[in-house]
Order: sequence, then C-alpha cells, then structure tokens
Amino acid sequence: MSKAEVITHIDAPRLRNAVLAGIANVLKHRDHINKINVFPVPDGDTGTNLAFTLSEIRGALASTPKSLPELLDRIANAALDGARGNSGAIMAQYFQGLSESSRDYQVLDAKRLAKVSQAAAQSAWGAMTEPVPGTLPTVLEDFADELATRANEGVEDLRELMAQGLKRAKKSLADTPKKLAALKEAGVVDAGGQGFVDFLEGIWQFTRSGKVPEQPEPASSRASAEPMEVHGEAPETHRFCTECLIDGTDMDITKLRSDLEALDASSLVVAGSVKRARVHIHTDSPGDVFRICGQFGDLRQQKADDMTKQHALMNQQGKVAIVTDSAADLPAEEIDRLGIHVVPVRLNFGDEEFLDKLTITPSEFYARVANSTLKPQTSQPPPSAFTRQFELLTSHGLQVLAMQVSGKLSGTLQAAHTAARRDAEHISVFDTESAACGQALMVLFAAEAAAKGWETTAIVSTLKEIKSQVHTFALVRDLSWGVRGGRVKPWMDTVSKRLGIHLILTTKEGVLKPCNVVRAGPSALKRYARFLLKRMHQDKTYRVIISHNNAQEDAKKLRDVLLEKHPNVDACWVEQASPAVGAHAGPGCLVVGLQVWTPPESRS
Repeated sequence: MSKAEVITHIDAPRLRNAVLAGIANVLKHRDHINKINVFPVPDGDTGTNLAFTLSEIRGALASTPKSLPELLDRIANAALDGARGNSGAIMAQYFQGLSESSRDYQVLDAKRLAKVSQAAAQSAWGAMTEPVPGTLPTVLEDFADELATRANEGVEDLRELMAQGLKRAKKSLADTPKKLAALKEAGVVDAGGQGFVDFLEGIWQFTRSGKVPEQPEPASSRASAEPMEVHGEAPETHRFCTECLIDGTDMDITKLRSDLEALDASSLVVAGSVKRARVHIHTDSPGDVFRICGQFGDLRQQKADDMTKQHALMNQQGKVAIVTDSAADLPAEEIDRLGIHVVPVRLNFGDEEFLDKLTITPSEFYARVANSTLKPQTSQPPPSAFTRQFELLTSHGLQVLAMQVSGKLSGTLQAAHTAARRDAEHISVFDTESAACGQALMVLFAAEAAAKGWETTAIVSTLKEIKSQVHTFALVRDLSWGVRGGRVKPWMDTVSKRLGIHLILTTKEGVLKPCNVVRAGPSALKRYARFLLKRMHQDKTYRVIISHNNAQEDAKKLRDVLLEKHPNVDACWVEQASPAVGAHAGPGCLVVGLQVWTPPESRS
C-alpha cells in the first residue's frame, strides 16, 4: 500500500489487518495506560484489562473471515468473551454496535464507516448505567462525529478520514481532564480513552505502511515495568470489580440492567445482545450479582477482583507477590496485612456455581448443605483465572510466586502452571504438597519473606527446606465426603464406621493418608489434642492454624488445650475451613497445621 494511494473502501481482509495493527499498538503501550488509571477506581489495571479484551480478539482473527459481517461478528463475540474491567466492557459494546450496524455491508466507504462508527459509539454510551463525560465513550463519540462531519464534507479517502478522526480523538482525550475532576486533580487523561487513541494510532500507522507490526506477547514488556505512582484513594465501598458472561435466549437486557441497578453498586456496564451479555459492576456483594444474572441465562467466566488489593499493589512491599488458591485456610487479617492474592476454587451445587469464600461463605455453605439434597462438588480454577491475576501483578513490575494446593489432590496446580508458561521468566509455581492449614502456613512464611525483600529463588529454596517442618493433620468425623470426592479410599470409611473410630489423616508427599485413629465419642477431641501435642517438641516454637468445618466450639477448645500444654507458640489462629475443603472433609472436621517456626529475618 503506497502512501499516495487513495483508499475509498475497506473490506474484510484490510479491516482485519487494521484491527490487528491497532491491537499491537495498545499492547505496546499497556504499561503507560495502567499508570494513568484513575477513574472510576485508581487500581492500575486498565491497560491490562484492555490487553485481555483485545488479545481475545487477536486470537479470533488468526484466520481471515470471508465477509465483513462475519469479521465484525467474530470481533464482537471475542470482545465479549475477553472483556475485562470497565473499559473492556465498554469496548465490547462498541464492537457489538459496530457489528450490528454493519450487517448489510460487504465493504465500508467513508460515509458507511462514519455511520457505523456513530452507531457503535451510541451503543457504548447505552451500555453504561451512569455515563460519565470525559471518559472512553466521550472519545469514541467525538471520533465518530468527526468522521461523519468529514464524510459529509465530501472526504472519500479513508486515509484522510482516519487522519482527521485521529486528530479529533487526540483532542478529545486531551480535554478529558476538563470534564472530569478526578483526572484534573491527578494530572492525567482518561486511561480508557488513551487506550482507544492508541488503538487508532496503530490503525493509522497501518494505513501509512500497509504492514501489521509484530504482535507483542502478553508479558513481553513486564521486565521493564516500573513502580506506579498512586493516583487517588482505594475504594471505601464497592470493593469487588465483579464480572460474568451470560449465555441466554432472547434475554431481557432492560430488565437485567434494572435488576442490577437496584443493588447497592456502581460502575454498571451491560454489554452484548439478547443472546450473550457481559456484565461489569462494582459491588460489595458479588454473590447477589451472580444470583440475579443467573436468572437470565447460563453464567460463565464469573470473577470478582478485590480493587482495594489492586490499589495496594502500587505500594507493594518487596519485589515478589505471593499467589495461592482458596484451599489454603488463611487468616483473613493476614491476607490483607501481607498482600496475599487468592484465586478462588470453584464450588458447585448442581448447575449453580460459586467462587469459594467469595460468593459463598463457609456459614452459607454449611447452611446450604444442611438444607439441600444436592451434594457440593469442587472444580479447579480455569487457567484464565490465574492468567488474569499473574498479568495484573507482573504489569506492576512484580515477580510472582504461585503456591498451590498439592498437585496430587487437585488440578489447580496444573492450571497455575498452564497460565505461568506465558511468562516463565517472571512467574514461578510451587507445589506445597499440602492443603488447608499446612498450605496456609507455607504461604504465610513466603509472604513474610517477600515483604522482607527476599527474591523468588531464596523463598523457594527455603520453602523446600521447611517442607518437612510443616505438618497437616485432620480429624475427620465423616469420611464419606472424602470418598465421594475421590480424596479418601472407600475402605477407610468402611473401617471407620465398623469400628466406631475417627481417622486422623495427614498429607504425605502430597497425598492424604491415615496416620492414626481416635475412638469416636465425647473423648475424641481430647485424644486428638494429645496426638498433636506428642508431635510438638517442647523445645521448639510453633505456628499453628486450626480450621474447622462448622465446629467452632471444638476448634476453640482444641486451641486452648494446645496453648495451655505447649509453652512456645508464636501464633495460633482459628479459622473456618474453606467450602472447598469442607466439600471433601465434611461437617465436624478439625484440620490443624503445625509449623516449626523460625522467622524469615532469622534465616537471612
């Protein structure tokens, strides 16, 4: 394509290449977009979210569709599948509007391009419950209006039209601080609008060169990421950025939006069509969002990201971020204190899916177990859940150490490995060969070492050393739950019932194995306490976590005995076991993690 060539129309192959060029430019500038992210929440992830959204489109364009409507339909569907965050959802609706308004065209000339761009911009505005001037939709609209003005003036060359549209989009972006006080105060432009301008810049460069630039890999620029300057405060309300994709038939989008608007929430965007819709909303109650959305169709891609924690990433202690899964029974206050990132295991009652400890609490789980004939089942998080978390962390210049439940007990470890392959230089995955309290103790040590400035290699090396000093024991009162989930051998349950005993299980080399028994009945708790104390050397200091499955009083009694009988306990937490653990251990189970404790500063 020569620079002098007049372009009067664009067809599917040419538009595909233009879109790919735009995507490449956004991915190239992702870190800058993250750094200027102020509105609606200053959590530094707009660039990462746009990268997820556009990367899904890139994958859908691996081959060239035969027609323009097929191309735009493919783009719109991929955008809905990949949409992340507020800007991602708005862009998904923009592409949806572009697709719907172009279905009768095989090529786009200047007037058609202007017309469908205006329709797409209006569609983006319509997806938002509380439209805010000075954000991404403003830039979308100003760009489209400029195309319409120039096309009506007789401009037919799409290259010239694009140049004028890009010029107007840049001016619109530069004016966003004048329309939104949060941007003016921070001295930045709107991050979503910046992403769209970067997208247009990539397309403009393609119209000049005719070449599609090499596509950056998702993590290619992570090594150069620099610490971000904090703009604004963490959200005091509406803590979770909550999203899902709904597959339905003739969905009532107006009612869906209305039902969601009735919640105590903000930043609602409903993108898509009557068959597929992407919901984005900020709320303190993700479970309520999913309950409503589930009434309109089948839910996919449920997620709820903690924006308070994302904001805290800008002041992350150390260079290494610790990621784990919800099978680890971590004290909530330690998760917050140490900035630990937890990817929830999935939990199902029939066709209804929950995010472990996020959209279903342990109390809600056991109440449901008591009142339902459906038995809960667990499933590992998809690799995409880890990918999203890893991308967010590496985009802030952090190394990642993911510490997962034993790979012999769950596929969660493999999901983390799959996600980590995209950026093996900056992401490490560690098999704790444990679960519940033992897994949690190892995660706590790693997080404290990371906060002290340890590098990943030093943390992993020490974790390998202390594995033998961390033990997990579980007094299981009903082994049938573990049998049903495949974690416990059927013979164990049979022997337990016939002899009137409770088995004590432990994790050994990542596998659950019986290590002792206690007689069932009132004395079981005392016998379990004696068993534990025999394994706690009097001359060593321990950290202890006790988690329980709907047995809080027993857990407290056990804690009191351990603290009374052992003189050197650095910390002892009592926690409700995660529903993911409860689904396999059953009501009444008491899990105890013991760790011979030497703080990181005494090891360095």
